[in-house]
Amino acid sequence: MASFSSFSLANSAQSQCEITLGELKWKKRVLIYNANSSKELKDLNTFAQYDRGALSERKLVIIGIVDRQPTIVFGHPQCNTTLGNVPQDKVTLIGLDGAVKAKYSAFDSDLIYSTIDKMPMRKTELGFY
Repeated sequence: MASFSSFSLANSAQSQCEITLGELKWKKRVLIYNANSSKELKDLNTFAQYDRGALSERKLVIIGIVDRQPTIVFGHPQCNTTLGNVPQDKVTLIGLDGAVKAKYSAFDSDLIYSTIDKMPMRKTELGFY
């Protein structure tokens, strides 16, 4: 599986709002969503607020991208962000280990949750191991 080690987030106004994927490793899963418009990103934000319990439970940070400009949508303080390697897929799921776990052609929360819930680390979180 691929890894996004060059992933970084930075806030030009606040230096304390910088994070790398390496810092999220073993703490958060990352979902990168390539939006076609600002409205689509706003709709993603609305969904994230609606389903925040399920997203938080699965330790997800959602990053939305419009015109190659990444923005944190959920799961981490809001920052102006940069992303070295922008995935070309509509949705990319990165696991706790920093590796790409799945790529999707559309956002389907049930499918994404199902993928996460089948992961060994998630089963450990749920006490199945």
